[in-house]
Amino acid sequence: MMPMLFASISRPELLDHLPDSIDARASRPVLLTLRRSPCFAEEAREALLERLLELHPPFCDLEADSRASFLENMLQKHPRTKFILSYHNFEETPGDLEPIYRAMARYPAYSYKIAAKALSANDALRMLLFARKHPGVSAICMGERGEFARVLGPVVGNPIDYACLEEPLAPGQLSVRELVEMYRYRTLNPQTALYGLIGDPVAHSRSPQYHNEVFRRLGRNAVYVKMAVRSEELSEFFPLAKELGVRGLSVTMPLKEKVLPFVDRGDLKLGAINTLVFKQGEITGVNTDGQGALDALEKRGAVRGKTVVLLGAGGAARAIALEAKRRGALLFIVNRTREKGEALARAVGGVCDFPSRYDILINCTPVSPSVAFQPSTLVMDIINRETQFLLEAKSAGCQTVLGEEMFINQAAAQAHLWH
Repeated sequence: MMPMLFASISRPELLDHLPDSIDARASRPVLLTLRRSPCFAEEAREALLERLLELHPPFCDLEADSRASFLENMLQKHPRTKFILSYHNFEETPGDLEPIYRAMARYPAYSYKIAAKALSANDALRMLLFARKHPGVSAICMGERGEFARVLGPVVGNPIDYACLEEPLAPGQLSVRELVEMYRYRTLNPQTALYGLIGDPVAHSRSPQYHNEVFRRLGRNAVYVKMAVRSEELSEFFPLAKELGVRGLSVTMPLKEKVLPFVDRGDLKLGAINTLVFKQGEITGVNTDGQGALDALEKRGAVRGKTVVLLGAGGAARAIALEAKRRGALLFIVNRTREKGEALARAVGGVCDFPSRYDILINCTPVSPSVAFQPSTLVMDIINRETQFLLEAKSAGCQTVLGEEMFINQAAAQAHLWH
């Protein structure tokens, strides 16, 4: 069953304009909520709630730690209203959610909501798994680290989900437009296949737009979300992700090398992974960065026999270096830390030096290094936007390649692996 999706409106003055009845015949279901406030005496809040419930709202959210006699009275007096008993923790996600649920479940209600701040992606995964285990419970993750869980309510069986109409009212809250248009919220269900991006930060990644559009065009019952995951969280993250049923992940900085201990098979000798495939309890690791970058470059001509200079020696640089050598390029590595640059050069059969002349220059660092560009050089920056590095190269008369081309190519390769 599709959960109810409520849009939040934080305008108390609207209470003065409520009609005599706001029952289920309204054009949109109304959820009545009146939270505690230090400026509002509890007795006055209860009295106002009682008056508002006389208007017969279709739904009402009552805090489960309200006075027991008040809760019992409201639940009995207003059978036309569907009550949601709620628990809120604005500081953390409790380690044990069972006692919280059992305390609420003593009262008969339409559903039960546990809203807690996720301090990590693992907190959000635990909340989602708890909701799946307990039909009738809506797990609502507050905070930016739990943002992705707000998408997955229909997948784990949340009876109620929340969004904002326009601007978020709290960190991590998504808009109705985002849920419906980007994540296809109305099509999600317990059979939806789960994919995502892990790394830190991931807030500005365009991967969800790309992959969810691919799923839409292919008619796949699947969704792709972005998860901010720290390196130290990985040992707990992977068992939780498997339990939830994740089928594939993209991996970005700083995790491309950190995920290796958790991969069962794949391109392990490469030393960096950007794609994970979950199947039959095992994780296969692949790197599509090299293929994506070289395919973008070779739209302008083959790299065989060309002198290629690679700036940087991180995970993406390693994948690009190997693919460039495989396609016959003469490879030079330049890195801020020479020791790391030499190690990569030895591993791939390149040279750790900056040649006097070169054909292709690729920036694999997160900054825009200062370079004396040679006119007619083909210059690429793997960052997914037009950087200062590319602007300076263009001013020097170089042909430039946007990192967006690499992103689209490597993402297409990921989609092929998953599908």
